[in-house]
Amino acid sequence: MKSSKRKHNWSDTKMGKIIMKLKKLATAIEVQKGPEMDIDDVQYRWVDDRINMLENDNKRNTLTRAEMSQANEMWNTYR
Repeated sequence: MKSSKRKHNWSDTKMGKIIMKLKKLATAIEVQKGPEMDIDDVQYRWVDDRINMLENDNKRNTLTRAEMSQANEMWNTYR
């Protein structure tokens, strides 16, 4: 058998879809708050921390129910 030349695409997995949605949320926060947004903005930092945690932490592979609810509330605010 030949080895697959296909590289891992985050959008193929459930976790990849969650990460992509969190990245869209971070971008929406940046766009809505504009250039005067502080880099230490609490909501932006929360989203960025969750993205980094999911991409780098092999032990944790999803968000908790409370984290998903909080992300959903932010999504409804910033979309």
